Amino acid sequence: MAKIKPTTRIRVSQIQSNIFVITAVATAICVFSLVSAKALYGQASYQRKVLHERRVALSTLNTDKTSASTLITQYQQVFENSDPLNVIGGKNTTSSSAVPPDGDNARIVLDSLPTSYDFPALISSVTAILSNNGISSPAINGTDQSATGNVTSAVNPTPVAIQLSIGGNGTYAQIETVIGNLERSTRPFDITKIQLSGSAGSMTFNLQATTYYQPARSFNLSTKAVN
Repeated sequence: MAKIKPTTRIRVSQIQSNIFVITAVATAICVFSLVSAKALYGQASYQRKVLHERRVALSTLNTDKTSASTLITQYQQVFENSDPLNVIGGKNTTSSSAVPPDGDNARIVLDSLPTSYDFPALISSVTAILSNNGISSPAINGTDQSATGNVTSAVNPTPVAIQLSIGGNGTYAQIETVIGNLERSTRPFDITKIQLSGSAGSMTFNLQATTYYQPARSFNLSTKAVN
């Protein structure tokens, strides 16, 4: 029976060790490659999402830029013109003492549809109309919504109705003038109901009216996390 020489045994052992080392190294390389490939794929997927969101943001910015240019042009045409007449046919003037239909276009627009809910100012304005036309014992009633916390700005604001009850005493001619002034007011008043009692020389009236304001548009800048 042939005997295996010690040197042969050593060589076999070395070969086995080498094979084990090579296998271990190859396995480590494969595992590293798989982990790296997964990480690269995840990074590539994340970058694609980032690029998509950047394209969406860029498209939005381009649209806003176009809208801003259009708005500037329209603003200049309406509010910065040198026409002697304003948009409602009155004298185009920035004087603080101007009475409608006189006044500059910017002030007329703000007066016609205020951006803030200022109920006390509205009551004062209507009271002045009544007093200037000789109405005695003026009575103006309504609900101040500012106390409820429901008056806010909005992204897409729409006109909000304000209900008023307006009354007082005067002659028929005075009451007729008041109604005419409300109808011609820069700020719109829709008169929905009128009650009159008394004689032409001494009459009590009460009318229901609706006016409006439109909350200021809000522009909110936000950030978005890309996962």
